[in-house]
Amino acid sequence: MPAGIAADGQLNFHQLYIFYAVASRGSFSRAAEALEITQPAVSIQIQELEKSMGVTLLHRRSRGVRVTEIGETVFAYAQQIFSLSDKLLETVQELEDLKSGHLTVGASTTPGEFILPSAIGGFRQTFPGIQAELIIGNTRTIIQRLLTREMDLGMVGERPEEHSADLEMVHFCDDEIVVVAAPSDPIANVGRLTPQQVVEHGVIVREHGSATRQAAESHLAALGAEPHAVLELGSNQAVKQAAAAGGGVGVISRLGIAAEVKAQMLVVLEIEGWNCRRPLTLVYPKDRYLSPAQRAFRKYMLAQRPGI
Repeated sequence: MPAGIAADGQLNFHQLYIFYAVASRGSFSRAAEALEITQPAVSIQIQELEKSMGVTLLHRRSRGVRVTEIGETVFAYAQQIFSLSDKLLETVQELEDLKSGHLTVGASTTPGEFILPSAIGGFRQTFPGIQAELIIGNTRTIIQRLLTREMDLGMVGERPEEHSADLEMVHFCDDEIVVVAAPSDPIANVGRLTPQQVVEHGVIVREHGSATRQAAESHLAALGAEPHAVLELGSNQAVKQAAAAGGGVGVISRLGIAAEVKAQMLVVLEIEGWNCRRPLTLVYPKDRYLSPAQRAFRKYMLAQRPGI
């Protein structure tokens, strides 16, 4: 195998760079000075490159060198190669400095609507060059996409213990689930309610499979009240709107009703024995290389945990 070409048939890029330096400056001596090597060393490397390629790249003259026709072609490609090399190093440095990058974050509905949008927005205030995508879905979908490395980090309302071998799980906060009604709804003026009064009035819930619904119905059953949904809706926003319109009492995370309570569109009902909470969990793959942006966002989210 010729000296300028590796065993796999690739060019010796050190020799190519020396040729590029000579062709750019039109002189062995100026190239040697720029590269901080001796002029004979430059000459030897050029000869080895020409030998390996089987062509003449430079015409040697007493007053410098002239690039041959083939040398012009090699020089043009070398320009592209080293321009891309510079761009590669620049891009890597930007990623390390968090001036660029991409995040794909997944969440179940409640954290996806009420926690992560503001968290991602706050993160991007610090690192505006990082692009972020938030995907909202059910917990099963989020977990599956984390396992297949389609997402970098997720937040879900059910701790997926069956995947503990593959996923890191960190408690983020407790999500308090409350029951709300319109201020004009007669039930809002009763005072302290029994769980039975709540279910008899008619409960507005999310769709089957919603962790919020499951937690609330289990809690009502534990308090001796058989849950009875009069209206099933596909989003937290729809639950709030239906309750505010007087369609029944809505079951929802306290995280999502601050604005409506402040605007007196909804009131939180006081119910005997009611203390319905569920953990929200940060989830991310174990033993995975994390880009600088992914590492920074994970660190940011861990620092956002209440009480941290």
